[in-house]
Amino acid sequence: MSEFKLAAGSHVKYGCISSELYPILRQGLPAHAIRHNFQEEDNTPAHGIMVGELMAYFAACAAFCKATSSLHHEHQQVMGQFVNALQSQVGEKPVMPELENIAVAAGLPVILEIELAEDCVIEADSHFVSEAEAEKSWKLWRSGALLREGGIPASWVRKFYFPRLLDYRDVASSRSPRTLEQTTDCALMVGGLMQSWHKDTPADLLHAFRKQYGRINFSQSSNFDETALERFFNLNPMLDPATRLLNQMTIWQDIDALAKKQQIPLS
Repeated sequence: MSEFKLAAGSHVKYGCISSELYPILRQGLPAHAIRHNFQEEDNTPAHGIMVGELMAYFAACAAFCKATSSLHHEHQQVMGQFVNALQSQVGEKPVMPELENIAVAAGLPVILEIELAEDCVIEADSHFVSEAEAEKSWKLWRSGALLREGGIPASWVRKFYFPRLLDYRDVASSRSPRTLEQTTDCALMVGGLMQSWHKDTPADLLHAFRKQYGRINFSQSSNFDETALERFFNLNPMLDPATRLLNQMTIWQDIDALAKKQQIPLS
């Protein structure tokens, strides 16, 4: 079977976490990037760079959940105190200087939007179809491994998307519009879980999401360059340790709750 290519000018998405943004800006995406997954044995360099549409949100979800679980396990005592403080003093920021060193490693889910500057070969996502069915993999599941010697240059990344970030005033009310917007962002990631778990094609899932919310991306976006990244990491929810960890917790809890509704395990 002849190889399948995506034409120059095509847009693809790649899911990861915010702690990967600066390395990608500096070095681009390596030709054999990690395939983010929930199974430990699958978190190894893939053959190519896994790109897609809704499956990019699956990858961002997997990367985020595994990194968050690892961070909380490593700092179990302090994070336990932090969670207790959040529950006992709703809407108030805990005063815990020890959070600063932990928050540095707290990555939040992000999606890179990449515009191909040249025709690129794409291989099938073997999760959905056989290796020989690259065209079917892309056209039906919008998922595949992009093959390019040297990987994807940072200059091909046009923008990145990220969830609505909250502050402590937002979590004081469960009906805060910003809180609901973050929950909607989490629903996109769970849509990726649904696609992977049930092997549904993404068209219906994305159509339903667009019909309900008027979009098929995270609610927030930014250009991908030095200035834009500096601005992103200087947003108060990213800069302030307790607020970054608050967002990590609220996103994690929303993903867990929404996944349970779909009877999808996160491990």
